[in-house]
Amino acid sequence: MELRHLRYFVTVAEAQSFTKAAQKLFTTQPSLSQQIKDLEQEVGVQLLDRSARLIQLTAEGQAFLNYAQAALDNAQLAIQAARQVAQQREQHIHIGFLNVAEIKLLPTLLHKLKQHFPNLQLHIQSLTCLEQIQALKNATLDLAFTRYQLQDPQYGNILVLEEPMYLVASRKLYSSLQPISAQDLKQQTLIVCEQNASPVLYEKIQQHFDFEHMPRQQLMWVTNVLQHINLINMGFGFSFLPQYALKFLNPDIVQVATQFALPQLALYANYRKDLPHPALDFILAELDTC
Repeated sequence: MELRHLRYFVTVAEAQSFTKAAQKLFTTQPSLSQQIKDLEQEVGVQLLDRSARLIQLTAEGQAFLNYAQAALDNAQLAIQAARQVAQQREQHIHIGFLNVAEIKLLPTLLHKLKQHFPNLQLHIQSLTCLEQIQALKNATLDLAFTRYQLQDPQYGNILVLEEPMYLVASRKLYSSLQPISAQDLKQQTLIVCEQNASPVLYEKIQQHFDFEHMPRQQLMWVTNVLQHINLINMGFGFSFLPQYALKFLNPDIVQVATQFALPQLALYANYRKDLPHPALDFILAELDTC
């Protein structure tokens, strides 16, 4: 049984005529008559008395009418409620950022959003990659800027940027202009982001250094960018940094050349493909043209 069957039945009952009801429903009388017969067959009782000039409801039809009308009313209320929620949702957007996205994208992005959607309420959260992905899957984020390209057909990814990584250290720790080897670097203190805080950065560095087999006293672990920058600036050790973070280093921190190639770090915009949202569509279009 479909809502259209109920709508056809209620219209016939109100018009007391297949002809008038068909005109009101913009359909043909034979088609409407067949739809009502199909409904009666599904319900298992006769709903209309067709013997008189005007169509009359049977007792069963009268009982059915009350609930049919209520079902149509509830369906309309359901549509209105869904549209209201959608409208309210379109007035808000929740975006998760890594530090690199906050620095390189956020100012321009927010300015353009406010120009095109002056009433839009922005909810900005600074979260790790893993926290953002979980929030995206829980539908508490509409857009996530992470280091991951999600391999899931439900989600889309836009490559926003790629940036090189650098080895840095205080000039007091390394004043030579000669590139340092991986073996020599393993003898130095390394400042490293913990895996949960920055899993992609951790994995890329792990390709050159087996942390599990390095002496514990040579490793200093950090959980956020501020800690990372502070320890580097205080001269506690060597560290790998993406390009965006170099501007926060003290003048006595230098880039150390290496005998091995350093990887690049990508930044992706992750989003649900089935989420209709004008502001989100606008952001994705802007990112696609970058």
